[in-house]
Amino acid sequence: MSVLNIMKLNLVLPTLLAALGLAGCAANSLEKTWKSPAHTGGAVKKVAVIAVDERGMVRKGFENRFVRDLGERQQPAIVTYDLIALPDIKTDKEAAVKAFSAAGADSVLIVRLVSISSKSRQVEASPEVYVPVITGFNDYYSTYGWYDYYSVAFVDMGASWGSTKQYVYLDTSLHDLASGKRIWSTLTRTTLKDDSDRLAELDTLCVKVVSAMHRDGVVR
Repeated sequence: MSVLNIMKLNLVLPTLLAALGLAGCAANSLEKTWKSPAHTGGAVKKVAVIAVDERGMVRKGFENRFVRDLGERQQPAIVTYDLIALPDIKTDKEAAVKAFSAAGADSVLIVRLVSISSKSRQVEASPEVYVPVITGFNDYYSTYGWYDYYSVAFVDMGASWGSTKQYVYLDTSLHDLASGKRIWSTLTRTTLKDDSDRLAELDTLCVKVVSAMHRDGVVR
């Protein structure tokens, strides 16, 4: 390898490593966090966790993880999927408050989807098999028509690869059960790639949110 190539490699390699490092650590992020200036009571006593998703397994997954992570900080918390259904919470507030209070909760943590978007990318990994020449190109298709044009496109069998990223924004808010007022909230962004481990990303997300609540003094 020439000295010039070595110098180029030394310049490019740190940049690539830095880019990879940033890409690896940005899968879950807290976009913004808010705490009520009126809340001076410190940590809540017991949290009832509600994940707003009609898919039963998704709701259970979120609620179980938040309860687990809160419990690891000695913060009492309960799931609500076995107490009351989501439609029943919407139609009967008093029944929901009664169910949560009976379980000893003084606060409610609500997790809901704000938005989700996708971004796709496709890159040609090798040159196409058929490349029409310029000479006579326009005259040929003027004579033979759309089907021959389509046939050329179909024959273009060059290898390509594609990737899709999903950007999932979630709002997680802690509310006082008695007054209904919001105590704390955060907006999170999760970037999911084609090969992302969804469960691992969910674990990381819940840990980050619980840690942020702890830092702001609203949970233990």
